[in-house]
Formats: sequence, structure tokens, C-alpha cells
Amino acid sequence: MNSSRHKPALENEEFLWELFREGDKDALGNLARIYYRVLYNYAKKFSRDPEFIKDCIQELFLKLWDKRENISKTVSVRAYLFKAIRNTILDEVARLQRFQQAIEPSFDTNPMEPGIDEVWIENEMADYRITLLTEVIAQLSKRQQEIIYLRFYEGLTTQETAEIMGLGYQSVSNLLYRTLKELKEAWVSTGFLLFLLSFSPIC
Repeated sequence: MNSSRHKPALENEEFLWELFREGDKDALGNLARIYYRVLYNYAKKFSRDPEFIKDCIQELFLKLWDKRENISKTVSVRAYLFKAIRNTILDEVARLQRFQQAIEPSFDTNPMEPGIDEVWIENEMADYRITLLTEVIAQLSKRQQEIIYLRFYEGLTTQETAEIMGLGYQSVSNLLYRTLKELKEAWVSTGFLLFLLSFSPIC
């Protein structure tokens, strides 16, 4: 494989995905590097055990390599990996019976990451609004918290969110509508909802 083909791979996740499907280990390694922290942060919503999370991510990429010949081309690498790590964690919890009670995702009510998001918060929202947002989101159901996280903090589309959560498109649309309505009613005076919607995908 010539070097000219590898050059754009570092900047194009879909290109990396195709290389990986063709048997390029370096491409899979680059995908793991790009998505490790993102997957880890999402996995934390389902487990507070860092070693367990790391094992699940490692297991995910090992499975991907083993099954690469049967994996189809994907429209969204991010959505595919989110769904895959979600399923891997739930499967591992069930197999190992790691917890005595059924797993319940624990979605942090302030899921934004350090760096650019800290600047975003500082510039756009006062501290009291962050506190209020935390309280408002904490009142939502776990599924509502997950849909807010995937749609607005990860920027996934409704279709991608539906695939990740294992729900129908219409079910996610309805859930999203009810969730945003509840947020609006709970926090109609802050203007946060319009600000949040300005960052969301249309579909």
C-alpha cells in the first residue's frame, strides 16, 4: 500500500475505516487512538469502574479486528463505535454478573469535557446556570439523560442516536420532543434551550 494512500487516512475517519476493513492494522490503531477518550467518556455513563471500561474498549477493538471481513461500510464511524461499546458493556455486565443489581446508566449531569468546552461554559453561561442545568437534567429519566448526551454533547443525529440506543427513529424523536419540552418548562427563563438547540444537528 503506497504512502499517498496513508496520508489522508490520518485526517479521514471513513477512510481509516475502509483501510481497517481491508486488513490494515495501523488504521484500526489510529481509530482506537482517535476514539479512545470519546468511548471512555461515554462508557463512564454505564460503569464507574475504570478498569472494566478499559477492558471493554480493548475487547471492542479486538472483536472489530477479528470480525473485520464481515463488517460493512458505515455512514458514521462515531455512531457505529458508540453502539458497539454500549453493547459490549451491557453484554460484559450480563456475562460476568459484575453487579448485583441490574445495570443502570449513570449519566453525569455535566458531561462536557475540559478544554474548549470549559471556555465555552465560561463565555456563554454563568456558574449559577451550570448549577441549575445540573439540577434540571438530574430530574430527567436515565434514557432522557442519555439522549441529551448523545444528541447535544456528542452531536449525533436522531437516526444515529436511535441506532445506538436500540430504539426506533420515531421513538427517539418522541422522547427527544418530550425531553426538550420538560427542559423548557423547567428552565424557560434562562434561554439555555435555544442556545443548546443552536449546536444540534437538524436531523
